[in-house]
Amino acid sequence: MNTVSRPGSPAGLRDANRRRVLEAVRGGGAPTQAEIAAVTGLAPATVSNIVRDLAAAARVEAVDEVRAGRRVRAVRLVRRTGVVAGIDFGHRHVRVALADVADAAGASGHPAPPETAEVRADLPDAHGVADGLATASRLLDEVLHRTGTRRAALRGAVVGLPAPLDLATGAVGASGVLPGWVGVPVAGRVAEHLGVPSWVDNDATLGTLAEQRWGALRGVDDGLFLKLSDGVGAGLVLGGRLYRGPDGTAGEIGHVAVDPGDRFAAVCRCGHRGCLETVVSARTVIAVLEPLLGTPLTIADVVARAHEGDAPARRVLADTGHHVGVAIAGLATVLTPRRIVVGGELAHAGALLLDPLHAALAAAAVPGTTRTAEVVTAELAEHAPVLGALALALERCAVTL
Repeated sequence: MNTVSRPGSPAGLRDANRRRVLEAVRGGGAPTQAEIAAVTGLAPATVSNIVRDLAAAARVEAVDEVRAGRRVRAVRLVRRTGVVAGIDFGHRHVRVALADVADAAGASGHPAPPETAEVRADLPDAHGVADGLATASRLLDEVLHRTGTRRAALRGAVVGLPAPLDLATGAVGASGVLPGWVGVPVAGRVAEHLGVPSWVDNDATLGTLAEQRWGALRGVDDGLFLKLSDGVGAGLVLGGRLYRGPDGTAGEIGHVAVDPGDRFAAVCRCGHRGCLETVVSARTVIAVLEPLLGTPLTIADVVARAHEGDAPARRVLADTGHHVGVAIAGLATVLTPRRIVVGGELAHAGALLLDPLHAALAAAAVPGTTRTAEVVTAELAEHAPVLGALALALERCAVTL
């Protein structure tokens, strides 16, 4: 079973410093130890010790090079073989993707995501952990077979879930859209199931990571990613870094109360009334429109009808954008993001959703704080969370292998 270092512990700090050094080596090609210290802010002695440990683990090698007529000691990554898996669970689907471990060397600095193979399957509502992991394992076998890769070549996996998570234990919080997973230490279960080191993270956080690496948040120092699907979540980029909060639960914007005083407001699955998710989620949009149209709908159906001019569909999508804009106005006033990226199923509505969102944001935020904020759709679309899972798996396996 994989063990997780608690943030702030000596082991957690050591792992974080190792990742910083590896990131500096990946980004710098073959930097010297002095250059690594300058980039990371770590003491030269700390860098020296970490490089020595990584070299002993065959993760890096120190080689003599001549640069500008001067001999230097450069640090390079040791190329590895194998693959990592990204597994993205939603309320009604699971998506599995593979990437080559060799892509870890350029994953953070390359303008496009690593070459991947990806498969997807539907899941029943309220599926449990056993059924979900069995389906994910079947999809993993399918994509391994499709790519001609042996199961023994799998080096690690990251699972994305639409739920708050305790990153120290990997346990799923109670307000996620997967009630059958609550309290389960998923990272450990996946590690046992697949036989490789495994980690778990929130799907909106992983979507943010992917958009920061390869999508609409690339090069943005301060930004916000919104995932609008059956659940509503967010990810934050502050000062160029992904912000998780002290316990890893930052971004649960779906449970911000937008009308807590209304006793007729819908009760959210978290137990509170009037949460944003009760008025803007994909299932809410469908629940409002299905009685009017008299037929089962998907979000794709709603978006298609809206683009064809259907008045109720357009109205509901516009109201959804408006509610989201009002809800994030306070956050935007405090953090002044330069770009707000909208992903998830509802992002397919495009301007029908984004224009009302931007208008409501501008009207509700403190004047001037959102003047330069762009509101755009996610570049990686529905693939963002699984690509973020691959990015994290490549990063973590660079440390653990």
